Amino acid sequence: MEPRWMLLPMFAQTLLTFGVMQLARTRRFKAVKDGKVSGAYFKTMEGPKPPREVLQSDQLVLNFFETPILFYVVCLAAMVLNLVEPVLLGLGTTFVLVRTWHAQVKLTHNKLGKRALVFIISLLIISLMWVWLLALAFA
Repeated sequence: MEPRWMLLPMFAQTLLTFGVMQLARTRRFKAVKDGKVSGAYFKTMEGPKPPREVLQSDQLVLNFFETPILFYVVCLAAMVLNLVEPVLLGLGTTFVLVRTWHAQVKLTHNKLGKRALVFIISLLIISLMWVWLLALAFA
């Protein structure tokens, strides 16, 4: 399988990140416009906190620059080593779908138990991707 196929789940995760960033921006502007928070808060993150929905989307943006980094690295490693194959591509696609689910939970009801479960599933997928890649590389 050609390495370029791994670009598809990577691009999907990137689009998901952009979508969450846009939502966070929209929520911030709305909160400022509605007088729920001062625009100055976003300069230094000091002062009265913004509404819950703003915090949720802001936290999710930060999260998308934490765990998914491990996803991007394993994808790039697979591409560089020319080890992209259907199982790895399927795991990558599944990771993006689970992260979409995680974003939906975080941005709506934000129930900790469900969010934690989805997060753990995403970590397991990344772990499987790394184990599979290592098996391919050293088999």
